[in-house]
Amino acid sequence: MVPHAGNTAVYCGKCHSAEAASFSKSPHVLGREANIEKLPTCITCHGGHDVLAISNPNAKTNHRNSVKLCITCHEDTKLTSEVPNLPTASNIKAYENSVHGRALMVEGNMKAPACVDCHGSHNFLPADDPNSPVFKSHIAATCGKCHAEIAKTYEESVHGTALAKGVLESPTCTNCHGEHNIAKPTDPSSRVYATNVSKTCSDCHASDKVVGKFGLKADRISTFKESFHGAASELGDARVANCASCHGVHNIFPQSDPRSLINAANIQSTCGKCHEDLPADFAKGAVHTSASSPTSGGKFYVRQFYIWFISIIIVAFVIYRVLEYKRRIKRV
Repeated sequence: MVPHAGNTAVYCGKCHSAEAASFSKSPHVLGREANIEKLPTCITCHGGHDVLAISNPNAKTNHRNSVKLCITCHEDTKLTSEVPNLPTASNIKAYENSVHGRALMVEGNMKAPACVDCHGSHNFLPADDPNSPVFKSHIAATCGKCHAEIAKTYEESVHGTALAKGVLESPTCTNCHGEHNIAKPTDPSSRVYATNVSKTCSDCHASDKVVGKFGLKADRISTFKESFHGAASELGDARVANCASCHGVHNIFPQSDPRSLINAANIQSTCGKCHEDLPADFAKGAVHTSASSPTSGGKFYVRQFYIWFISIIIVAFVIYRVLEYKRRIKRV
């Protein structure tokens, strides 16, 4: 309802019935019913007598201006303290510094998403609502509005198919790329920057809860870090192979799937992306092996040799120093 002169009121829904119906179910309206008066109404976002078309660059709801519009409430500390679980300005600040935010607000790319593209406009819902476009099982479809081919590839992957079956522990776009703070993969701060990939994958593949529930192999991250690739990556070398180099990015499949980059028929070509002119039997050996396990073969025995060799040297040196000390005492 819009206040009007003469104790009358203008109901926006009289003309905009679909928008009003959607808006009536949103937290903005439901919150006002809980006596939180500062929550936005139609005129908060669109204006009163000064309503402008969204296409107008001066409209508060113009694509480029809409982020600033959301900030007016979400940076209000009094309001955020009154409303439970209300996203704060930190989310919007993170967005402004993200690849999407800079594209829209700095570069003027009107195709870049703003708040409403992901959360909805009149009909937005909390992220934990199964009908929300940012509920976990809907995120790929939401991102797919811009990244259609990538979303399709993801949905066919082991992660996408698991999520479609209701396995909410399976990662989706935001688990790997972040939410409001998404950065380019070439940005060292990105969760999917080459040297950060193993850490991102470890959120699931080194999680006792996830590994235990789904019977995953618990040593995948630790054995990678023991490898040459992992050690070099830990030292900041972005050129060496990481998890995604071998398993894929959005197109991850079980090893038994012929589409998998680590399927027996594909390993030579996968390794060949970095190692040219490989013999056919180059990658027949085990990959994720720990030097502390006999199953790693020669690596285990070399490690054991050096452990014993170094230990014997240290013990021998200590014995030598003790005997030398006693000899000197006798001389005195």
